[in-house]
Amino acid sequence: MAKQAKYKTLAGQFITAIEAGEYQFHKPLPSLRQLSALYQVSITTALACYRYLESLGYITADPKRGFFCCFNPKNTPDIEYAQFNARVCALPKTPPRRLRTGFATAQLDPTLIDSQQLRASLARTMRSEHTLFNYGDPLGEHVFRQALSEHLKTQGFSIHTQELVITQGCLDGVKTALELTTKEQDVVAVPSPCYTGLLDMLSVMGRQVLEIPSHRDGIDLVQLEHAMARHQVAACLISANFQNPTGHSLSTQQKASLANMASNYQIPIIEDDVYRELCHTGTTPLPIKHFDADGWVIWCSSISKTLAPGLRLGWCAPGRFHQAYSDLIRIRSLGCNRPLQLALADYISRGHYARYLKKLNSKLASQCNQYIQLLTRLLPDKVKVNRPHGGLVLWFELPGVDTKQLQKQLTEERIYILCGDAFSTTSLYQNYIRLNFGQCIRTEIEAQLTKLAHTASRLQRKKSVNNEAKTGTKIV
Repeated sequence: MAKQAKYKTLAGQFITAIEAGEYQFHKPLPSLRQLSALYQVSITTALACYRYLESLGYITADPKRGFFCCFNPKNTPDIEYAQFNARVCALPKTPPRRLRTGFATAQLDPTLIDSQQLRASLARTMRSEHTLFNYGDPLGEHVFRQALSEHLKTQGFSIHTQELVITQGCLDGVKTALELTTKEQDVVAVPSPCYTGLLDMLSVMGRQVLEIPSHRDGIDLVQLEHAMARHQVAACLISANFQNPTGHSLSTQQKASLANMASNYQIPIIEDDVYRELCHTGTTPLPIKHFDADGWVIWCSSISKTLAPGLRLGWCAPGRFHQAYSDLIRIRSLGCNRPLQLALADYISRGHYARYLKKLNSKLASQCNQYIQLLTRLLPDKVKVNRPHGGLVLWFELPGVDTKQLQKQLTEERIYILCGDAFSTTSLYQNYIRLNFGQCIRTEIEAQLTKLAHTASRLQRKKSVNNEAKTGTKIV
């Protein structure tokens, strides 16, 4: 694995110190000469460090006065995760939510997609062979699965070519896994809050859910193991890395524990790992599947969040369920789009995907910071936010704001968000919203975020006035 550049290592130390509040908001940082002497690096490395921190939104430059901290940790207190006793809940039979763009759908800005190299790989593929449009392997083109396997090895995650099955996106892989391991009215354990698309899927499939409380390092393993030990659940559906909507990840110890629990109780874990490669710190985390010795983890992922959702290609490593999973794929679809698989194999094997991810994650780290800085400056008092180290979404708590009303008013302005209620069967997240930060900051986006913040502030003030009128007490 390539050694990280010295300026990025130095920048990482500054990020830790800045987020801990060791550098005060709008206070000067050491000069370039001071930084060079203090850390025994060249002026060039010192400048590269500061420029990198500037691109991430942590510092700002004044040509005449130097560099200044522009990150205020006091403005962004951490989310406190709701703790509760997990209980089985039947999901309402409602139609899947309409797909909205903007801040409501976790996806990349079109300008961030590596369209030039993707087109080149597609063009090479279309010129390659006359059998291109024939039926292919229903489980996926060997060359594509091999390219994926080699790519994953560079991240310290070993999955053999024959272990992979190609699917039509991650959700398709998850749905097939649910069909294989559960039946109608079975209970599926999920983290709370949980991605609304998974809840919609479980609803349509007639499954019940057991929401397990989350915390900073993962989920409540005590409650989950209790349910598994009693065989209260038929399967677990978990995202371990940069979970949607919170953006938080399970610790390495939790991942290993989950793999062991699945084996001990012989209850499958379906791992939705679609955000893992969107790691802003430069080190891609491992999935639960990495710790799976007995094949009870069904690992699903795709390029939908990292590269191009429109290509609709994903993959699954079904573990001990490989034969039954493969049979379902063969019967249902006869496989996925062959030319696209071959084009992606070309794209990955030439190293374009790895280089693109490195560049993309640097950009997303910057955008994440820009969104947080802008919104915490404009949003109402006492706002809280999870500061993710990867993924595409931000999870905000807006005390005193009716987020359903906020969503309704913004929709009328064609500004789309998702309120917290969409991510749970409980009423614990009524003051939360989830935002996609995959859109690049530009005039139009900044105007929409400003409108969002002003509308939230107005709703908070309105509620305060109403409370004051009800109680006869002035709220300050």
